[in-house]
Amino acid sequence: MRVLFIAPAPPPVGGIESVTDNLVNYLKLNKNGTDLILFNTSHRYRPVTSKSLLIRLYSGVFNSLKTYFKVLSFIKKDKPDIIHLASSASLALFKDLLIVIAANRSRIPIVLHWHFGRIPFLQKKRNWEWRVIRIVICKSTRSIVIDSKSYAILVNEGFSNIVNIPNPLALDIEDKTRELLAKSSQRVQGRLIYVGHIIKDKGVFELVEACSQTPMIKEVILIGPYEKDVKDDLLKIAKERFATNWLKFTGGLEINQVLEYMKHSPVLVLPSYTEGFPMVILEAMAMGCAIIATDVGAIPEMLGINTTTPCGICIPPQNVEKLRDAILNLTENQYELERFGSKGMKRVLNYYTMEKVFMQYKMIWKSAIKQ
Repeated sequence: MRVLFIAPAPPPVGGIESVTDNLVNYLKLNKNGTDLILFNTSHRYRPVTSKSLLIRLYSGVFNSLKTYFKVLSFIKKDKPDIIHLASSASLALFKDLLIVIAANRSRIPIVLHWHFGRIPFLQKKRNWEWRVIRIVICKSTRSIVIDSKSYAILVNEGFSNIVNIPNPLALDIEDKTRELLAKSSQRVQGRLIYVGHIIKDKGVFELVEACSQTPMIKEVILIGPYEKDVKDDLLKIAKERFATNWLKFTGGLEINQVLEYMKHSPVLVLPSYTEGFPMVILEAMAMGCAIIATDVGAIPEMLGINTTTPCGICIPPQNVEKLRDAILNLTENQYELERFGSKGMKRVLNYYTMEKVFMQYKMIWKSAIKQ
């Protein structure tokens, strides 16, 4: 089975990039009758923290046209049995639509993989993005979503080609998780970590404000790329505690460095305004961190919030008071910290291993080809 896999791959590091990297590495060791042809669609022309609409538009148009014409070449030259296209929607939807049309004309089944959690929001707005998503889904053979809310909404909208599949954990992190379950690591008490782009929409301002009101938090480490003006604004908020040495910025780090921070930190906080299936949550669970995160996208499912064995706390986005209370209540309860950490490690091994997720991908590819 020849699969043309169209998705961004590292660098830079991000959620979709991590999924792509995990799949490619898995198939290097386990072919499983699959010949994966990767076309890397990563942006090379703008900083990952840029919010400039002009820069996004320019780089998006350039990257989309380049991708589209390259895909046409792949279709003609490599003759794939199926196309798997990863998308985060927004302006890239027009590129997605062109690729779907090209696949339809060539009679090649195509699977759209939606890597974002805004479908409930878009359905309410029913704006241009929602309308284009509906068209792309109609023209795709299958569409994969990564959270149950999106799945339920699209099924209720009348789509019969929707599948809900979670993102997988990397193989090498699985091994680290099993080691940690056998022998736990020492964690720095009073430390919180955040991993991701240091931008407003990730809730970093609410996080720093909440921690500035919680003196028992001795150290907050923000791991990820940032702009200087954002760092300066966050340090101003941190001064509410009469000093800023408790707030630290590492910049972007390699994955193994991030995992070391997770391994020795009791809590990871991700107070994003919107998410799909954040890999940083999965990785932190695998490293035994208790999680505090907003109830957006697939996060409540990832943490098992509505089960008898949750491994974290969910709060509403953009709510400093709720965030502060969650941090205070969890960090004061050592038993709960350890219990959440242990349950998180077990949960990722039960539900999110690469082997289990890949088998779901393969079933979808086979059913799409037979259709």
